Amino acid sequence: MITRRYFVIAVMAWLIIVLAVSCGNADEPVAKGKLVTEVYIVQSGDRLWNIAANYMDKNTYGPREIREFYQGIIELNYDSVFAGRKPGLVLPGDRLQINYWIKE
Repeated sequence: MITRRYFVIAVMAWLIIVLAVSCGNADEPVAKGKLVTEVYIVQSGDRLWNIAANYMDKNTYGPREIREFYQGIIELNYDSVFAGRKPGLVLPGDRLQINYWIKE
């Protein structure tokens, strides 16, 4: 019974050490980001996927999935642009507010 208790304690101690090492160094500087908001005026021939891809390239703070960026544009502009339309339909002259992050 005592040896089993020591075994469990040893395994728990080993897990704590592994988790502590895998968390990295707390003294490392944390990258800072800045939220940028731009307004894009839709041109003839524009598609929301292409607009999302162009602005996603400006996002330098961390990786983002194109679908996430696309949906983010729709959510941010739903009341002013997309309410009552087919999802993702943009028309020339639409003003889209677009957010992305950049490293500082």
